[in-house]
Amino acid sequence: MDYTDIPFSERSIDLPLGFSLIWPFRNQPIGKGPYELFLDNNALIRAGWLQELPDSMASKSVISPFHALSEQWVSNASFRDDTEKSVDKLIKGFTDSGAIFSSGYSKQIANQLQENDSATRVQWMLSYLYVVLLFRIATAKKDDEGPSKLLSSLKQKNVSMFNGCIILCSLADYLRNNKGLKLLGDSKPAFSYISSFIAFHANSKHEDSVDESYLRNRAGDLSMWLSLPALIQNGYEEAGEPVVVTQDKALKKLIFRCIPFARTSNGLMATSFDRRSFESDHADAIEQLIVKNTGRVAPPKNREEMLERLDCLRKHVVKGAADDLVSAVDHVWEEWVEPGFFSKFVT
Repeated sequence: MDYTDIPFSERSIDLPLGFSLIWPFRNQPIGKGPYELFLDNNALIRAGWLQELPDSMASKSVISPFHALSEQWVSNASFRDDTEKSVDKLIKGFTDSGAIFSSGYSKQIANQLQENDSATRVQWMLSYLYVVLLFRIATAKKDDEGPSKLLSSLKQKNVSMFNGCIILCSLADYLRNNKGLKLLGDSKPAFSYISSFIAFHANSKHEDSVDESYLRNRAGDLSMWLSLPALIQNGYEEAGEPVVVTQDKALKKLIFRCIPFARTSNGLMATSFDRRSFESDHADAIEQLIVKNTGRVAPPKNREEMLERLDCLRKHVVKGAADDLVSAVDHVWEEWVEPGFFSKFVT
């Protein structure tokens, strides 16, 4: 892979309120702008971070809240009931601070979300089967190697191989067996970020089990990492340097740092493991595990074949799982994935 390799510390900026600005591609440095800021849900709801932007960015930034608004759409019934008014309320904190949105923005977004409901639901949940595998790996008991074997046998199956998610699961598997290991320069064990990510958040998200809501929330968290490379690879016209704005600790402390994407000359996105995050002996071992678990699979010929591979993945990741987990996975498949899988986005 031929690119200028930029350390994470040189492509991220921490803001006082706890949010971080992340240039997500390991070969795209912090430049002179303009900048397109892609917000997660917390960054949309708490607009105060906008006042903390470096002076060099403040007048050269475009706000792109579509990802966060999509999360509101798929998870919030009151938002869907009056979408235009809800969008107006959510962007008010930004417009009050001088951010500019196009004329009729709220109505346009409301119409777009409505017209693309089925396609949005599918897109939101595409990674949920890897969330299941990640959960099983991270919560496995010390002597239970079943989830690890499910991961290592993926490349032998006719399943959808999302290499970024496979690297994340491989990293989680290694950290589960090395729970005291820390990222270089960090004070907390790296596994704590995995634990926090897969934990139930009873107070803030009303979670107490791996159900539809939990899977939707975690797939949404991962989509903050996965969706931007997919957008750009599929021809999205950027308004400036893409920058992710997030407060999520697992994303900013572990995932964007350790598993960055890179832009290639042919327009495709390459996922990777940044070995500089760990001491060399651990980095070597993690890389060996990643090589063991990943493989080259021919891309699906059409959507029918893609759905077939996802279905095989669904059956694979729940082998030996508890009945309630299998039921939740099947419910999401029947309610979110299958019905709109062949829907196309309307712009």
